[in-house]
Amino acid sequence: MNRQEQDIVEKLKAQTDEIKVPESLEPEQIEKMLEEKEKDKKGKNKNQRLYRIGGLAAACVALAAGMLVYMGSRDITGSGRDAAVPQAKDMEASDEKMVASATDYGEVYDYLDAYRQEIEREQSRAREEIVLYEEEIASDSAAGGAAMDMGAASGNSVAKLAGSEEMGSQEAEYAEDYSETNVRQDGVDEGDVVKTDGTYLYVLKDSRVEVSIVDTREGVMKEIETISVKEEEWIEEIYLDVQGKRLVLVCSRYDDQGAGVSPQYARGGYWYAGSTEAVAYDISDPGNAVEAGRVTQSGTYYSSRMADGYLYLFSNYSIPWELMGNMERDKPETYVPLVNNEAVAEKDICMPLIPAGREYTVVTSVDMDRPDRAADSKAILSQGGTLYVSNENIYYYETRWSGFSGGPSLIRDTEQTTIRRISYRDGKLKPQSQGKISGYIHDSFSIDEYNGYLRVVTTEGESNAVYVLDMDMETVGSIKGLAKEERVYSARLMGDTGYFVTFKETDPLFSVDFSDPENPEIIGELKIPGFSDYLHPYGKGKLLGIGMNVDEETMVTDGVKLTMFDISDPSDVKEEDTYILRNVYGTDVSYDYKAALADARRNIIGFAGYTEGGQHYFIFEYDEADGFVCKMEEEINGNASSSARGVYIGDTLYVVQGNIIEAYSLKEFQKVDDIIL
Repeated sequence: MNRQEQDIVEKLKAQTDEIKVPESLEPEQIEKMLEEKEKDKKGKNKNQRLYRIGGLAAACVALAAGMLVYMGSRDITGSGRDAAVPQAKDMEASDEKMVASATDYGEVYDYLDAYRQEIEREQSRAREEIVLYEEEIASDSAAGGAAMDMGAASGNSVAKLAGSEEMGSQEAEYAEDYSETNVRQDGVDEGDVVKTDGTYLYVLKDSRVEVSIVDTREGVMKEIETISVKEEEWIEEIYLDVQGKRLVLVCSRYDDQGAGVSPQYARGGYWYAGSTEAVAYDISDPGNAVEAGRVTQSGTYYSSRMADGYLYLFSNYSIPWELMGNMERDKPETYVPLVNNEAVAEKDICMPLIPAGREYTVVTSVDMDRPDRAADSKAILSQGGTLYVSNENIYYYETRWSGFSGGPSLIRDTEQTTIRRISYRDGKLKPQSQGKISGYIHDSFSIDEYNGYLRVVTTEGESNAVYVLDMDMETVGSIKGLAKEERVYSARLMGDTGYFVTFKETDPLFSVDFSDPENPEIIGELKIPGFSDYLHPYGKGKLLGIGMNVDEETMVTDGVKLTMFDISDPSDVKEEDTYILRNVYGTDVSYDYKAALADARRNIIGFAGYTEGGQHYFIFEYDEADGFVCKMEEEINGNASSSARGVYIGDTLYVVQGNIIEAYSLKEFQKVDDIIL
């Protein structure tokens, strides 16, 4: 199973943890039944029935995970005409280019209510199939055939099934004297566990309920303030608005009343859902932080961004199944997410582009000058997607999977990815356009906006592709059938040129010329052992790769690998130098780009790596003559749920891991201070 398939399985598992497949339909029972049936002359027909029952059980799981149909009062093109109730497998994503907003709350209610009814119909069909199968087994047993007593187990299965509905940068331009969070898009900040303004460190403690403010002046660290959140909250990430003197805590909140839904609509208070909260503090006096306002929205925290003095907050909200039966058409708060205890307006609800269930992605903008209110909000009905935020647009994309290829494991084959574009400016959110492409997108570095076009690298089936879309989300150029039997591991799209790495046995680095958007062209390909999980621009004509080395004989990874690519001629990319840390078996940069400290101006490459002796922090310099030079390797003290960070202020490096900060000189690379928060 490849990594993408694992990701899919993990996501589906997370969505269906509460669903219990009937005992009689568990893989072991099915296998046993099939073995028995092979001995029976009528086994063929019974096996077909068994497969059919298993398929219905899987369909119920998929339905309850919110992955089936859009059956609203109009079709997904937003044309307003009545739609039949189609199955997801028979339904194509809309070709409509405008994002359809709800005309009224009734339209949203009708869509969700039809979805609820379809789930109930599928459950009823599954129960009927189980009863028919039990009767057939009983008949065979009475006739002296191969008997399998499933009575008690099947009775329990029906009961279980009846109760199973609930599922619960481009390179950052650093300031003169201190580093910033390594972000995806230059000019669009992202939350992190540590921030600095060049004088103070703002650190999320390992408890995730406190933020410490640490004064670094005079070369000695001193904790001068601690900010705590409420008992039912914990902090996901923090932001620092240096100009506005604001510190923002992005928090998750869980309680038995759910995601901001009024308590009277919770049944018994036994279901558990969350809300997301942005709490801003005035830090004009860092030693005396004062709360300046907070905004709360329904759903578990997903992501956030900050640009031009506005915070953009994203959360995912699925209506708990217990509430689906309690929805009231004239009370939108029973089925629509809330922002500061008010239902999102009907005109701000984006109806599905593809078949969807009961999940919303909520996005709210907050003005740092007025952090006690929402500047604007949108709620996107979806299957659950991913986002990329450019300097002007939010791209929300979802991959639609079709067909089961792994039986009970629920691995699905990819079909297409749909993309919705929502522009943002001064806190105002405006749905603009939508479109679709084939394949799935590996991560946000595989999608990039440049000069009015969106460039995307996808993996589809057994090969890969490149697409170029205009702002109407129309495909204007593409290259297909690339690197067959491999998949994308990393990408970096910069200006008129893009680079992406695929991997199976070697590491092909492809370079793509995007100068003519309608005719993108592969202009270079470099094959080397291993793979790069992360690519980072490192000064003019250089591209840094961080990944793993692979032994060419055993095809086993044997250490973290640094590669410096010479991209001065994109059509003739060269591997200028490599450095293999053979005693290091992994690095957080592979899955968390914020863990990388890469500053070509200061010539610093920093990251944490895992060794047999624990976690170490490495600092490298790069020189064209000498290549990579390891300047520091120090053991990291402390434990934390998040990966370690390296932050510099002037000539001092601060390695932050949980509640421990260790300071090192960037001249002598010796430890100069430490503090336990």
